[in-house]
Amino acid sequence: MPLFIQELEVKPEMSIENFIKKFSHFKESSRQLQQQQIRVVGPKHLLYIGQREVGGTCPTDKTVSVLGSEDATTCHIAVMRHTGSGATSMIHFDGCSTAQGLEAMITIVSNLTQNMSSGRLELHLVGGFLDDQLNSHTVSNKILKALCECQHEIHLVTACITHFNTVYKHHNKPFPAIYGVAVNIETGEIFPATFPDKGPDLALRSARHFTGGKDNIIIYDPHMHELTIGPFDYSGMPNLDFFLSLTNRDIRKFLSTSPDQEPEGFEDNVRTTLKWLNDFPEPLKSVFKNGAPRRYVKDPFGAWIAVE
Repeated sequence: MPLFIQELEVKPEMSIENFIKKFSHFKESSRQLQQQQIRVVGPKHLLYIGQREVGGTCPTDKTVSVLGSEDATTCHIAVMRHTGSGATSMIHFDGCSTAQGLEAMITIVSNLTQNMSSGRLELHLVGGFLDDQLNSHTVSNKILKALCECQHEIHLVTACITHFNTVYKHHNKPFPAIYGVAVNIETGEIFPATFPDKGPDLALRSARHFTGGKDNIIIYDPHMHELTIGPFDYSGMPNLDFFLSLTNRDIRKFLSTSPDQEPEGFEDNVRTTLKWLNDFPEPLKSVFKNGAPRRYVKDPFGAWIAVE
């Protein structure tokens, strides 16, 4: 089934450039989203979605009621919601396995919806900017292609992406207008957000996309109310010792698709991930005992506590 925008069917193979021209109304809705104040979302009831991760739940979930993700420069954050059940999923697209990620979002929502015909699937996209290397364009094009080729009918409601998510500052240099968003699962409200607590195992989770991992990207079990990480394997990065010896300036230069636009703390996060890769080169032996995922449940204050 095709992708729809304002009840119009979107033709396959539409590039982001043609998309921007044909659906210019997204510029105004993007501006309205950008004008909202950035909210600080605490850990209570939050499921944070990292790069190349997907998760979701429904309004009856008493553990998770907000999905959120940030640190998206050339990456895109997507929210899918069924208008009947309210079941919602979120993914942080980075250009890898885009079609598979979209299918994972749909699977989460459909598994939590008793009657899919009672509503429709709506999608919201935020992220990317007019970067010099056109990496954001690549991510946008992959998402549009996957949406047009999807077997499900999807209605695109928000597209604050690439051209529509660009602001100019610091000597007229382009930057993302929005780096992070959250969605209230009960109401469906989407808003710009930042997250002081991104949950457990961040270095391990980052090691997945640093090394090209594609397995077990769904990180939440809405029936058990558990955060689940892995299992997945990765091979060590070439020249790991060299990257560990880099200065912060060179970490930005060599390990980012958009060095000038990365948020504060980027270097520290990368260095922590590189150290993890160095300390745990064989995760299926040292991290995921007996091939089992690392599991967590929330305590009353919102912290994720390991399940032995």
